[in-house]
Amino acid sequence: MKRIVALLALAFATQAAHAGLFSDDDARKQIADQGAQIQAQGQRIDTLEAGNARILNLVNQIEQLKQDIATLRGQNETLQYNLDEATKRQKDLYVDLDNRLRAMEQAKVDAHNAEQASAQQSLDSAIALSKNGKHKDAVAALTQFINANPDAAQTPTAYYWLGVSQTGLKNYKGAQAAYSAVLSKAPNDPVAADALYGSAVAANAQGDKKGARAYLLQLVEKYPQSDKAAIAKKALLSTN
Repeated sequence: MKRIVALLALAFATQAAHAGLFSDDDARKQIADQGAQIQAQGQRIDTLEAGNARILNLVNQIEQLKQDIATLRGQNETLQYNLDEATKRQKDLYVDLDNRLRAMEQAKVDAHNAEQASAQQSLDSAIALSKNGKHKDAVAALTQFINANPDAAQTPTAYYWLGVSQTGLKNYKGAQAAYSAVLSKAPNDPVAADALYGSAVAANAQGDKKGARAYLLQLVEKYPQSDKAAIAKKALLSTN
């Protein structure tokens, strides 16, 4: 800017030196015009320089913004990667936990099934003793089963066969106690009708005809569709 103004001033001085070639008025007018032109050109240059400075500042700001955006993109990519990794680890953890829980549940089921199979095998062995007339051994085995499995699904059956073996040993009170356990603990069990019939047999063996008849009537009333109900009906008809 200073250099340009100096050149313009030199041109102005040169023209002023030749001002004598013209009239004073013309010279003054030309000098004034040239001075105004110089000033206008100077202002224009200042404006352009100021505009260039602003443009340069904007360019610098744009470059800084570009760098900031690039930095933010890098940070965002890092965060997204960390999020993806955390999500993957969490998913793997859930899968592993689910597999562990499934394995534990399966182990419980397997253990329960094994326990049930073992209990059923013990009961079957005890019932076989009763069916084969080994009532003393059967009573011991069935009592042991009941004590070991008081809430098992097979326990009503164990009580019934205990009643059968007690009847075989002529322990009728013990037999009726076993049959009563079936009726009180599992009245809807398939062996309930058999237990009522067994109670009638035990009562009759003790000479309690009235009690035996009451058991038979109860059997026909409560379990009319059972096999023992048909037998009970015939027994009731024969005692009329």
